[in-house]
Amino acid sequence: EDRFFVRLRFADDTDEWATEDLPGEEIILDGPLDIGAEFVRWEVATATAGIVLGIDPFDQPNVQESKDATKDLLAAFRANGALPEAAPLVSEPGVAAFADPAVFGAAPVTVDGAVHELLALLEGGRDYFAILAYLPSDRDVEDRLQRIRARVRDTTGASTTLGFGPRFLHSTGQLHKGGPDSGVFLQLTAEPSKDLPIPGWTESFGTLIAAQALGDLTSLQRRGRRALRLHFADVDAGLSWLERVVGVR
Repeated sequence: EDRFFVRLRFADDTDEWATEDLPGEEIILDGPLDIGAEFVRWEVATATAGIVLGIDPFDQPNVQESKDATKDLLAAFRANGALPEAAPLVSEPGVAAFADPAVFGAAPVTVDGAVHELLALLEGGRDYFAILAYLPSDRDVEDRLQRIRARVRDTTGASTTLGFGPRFLHSTGQLHKGGPDSGVFLQLTAEPSKDLPIPGWTESFGTLIAAQALGDLTSLQRRGRRALRLHFADVDAGLSWLERVVGVR
């Protein structure tokens, strides 16, 4: 078993834990103020795990690597008026797939074929599947991504994670690049429905986020990670397409 669950609940919450047959621990809190103590608990746990593993859990060299890649991409944008981007492996109206051909071998014929090839790279019991969403983090988008994530978990048996970029780069982003090669990554990007200028910059927020996503993907590819980027022309239509591909019902 490659998962251990921790449930936090308030003492007056009588709901039964639906995963009683799974390995885990339940922590009972007296009230909302106890949540602050949990931050301390897990910081100590992280430091202790670092000692056992022989690593510095507060060092994040690969986070800086992604930042440097983003800076290079923004410099190229200022020089050329566009972000440098590789040609897609395959594209269809509304969605394009980007990946390192060395990871995928022969180019897939269709974009949904690329998604299925990525999922086929998962080794059950060893690998985890991560959705790296550089998309609006509203409730509807998150709920739909959680359903996609659950579907992948149920069909492959792999552990799954979901993070919204660029904020996850300072947490799980270090694990993705500096940790063991046990991650299979699906990066999601989209054309912004609305874009705003950044005061004092030549780039917009949309360009900045696109550069951060490309910098993240570049860093993953430099390490030979199994990563696929899907770029949607429209977020809603793109997620509907992805739900169909993975079989969300």
